[in-house]
Amino acid sequence: MATKTFENATLRLKFSLGVNENGQIIEKTKTFRNVSEQASLDNVATVGTALASLFQNQFIGTGLATQEAIRN
Repeated sequence: MATKTFENATLRLKFSLGVNENGQIIEKTKTFRNVSEQASLDNVATVGTALASLFQNQFIGTGLATQEAIRN
């Protein structure tokens, strides 16, 4: 039976830099690595919002990318 093991997690904050000549939003992403496996989604969202307030660009949203290893 295969098992999965947590390897790492990255917090991603997405910002808008405006629009291009075609009217499409130009996005910028800031990443913060080494998020704990035990971090709750509420805590991650709170930290994401707090960090986003330190930037001048318009905040779009928070994401969390996790990586897990699958072993047989």
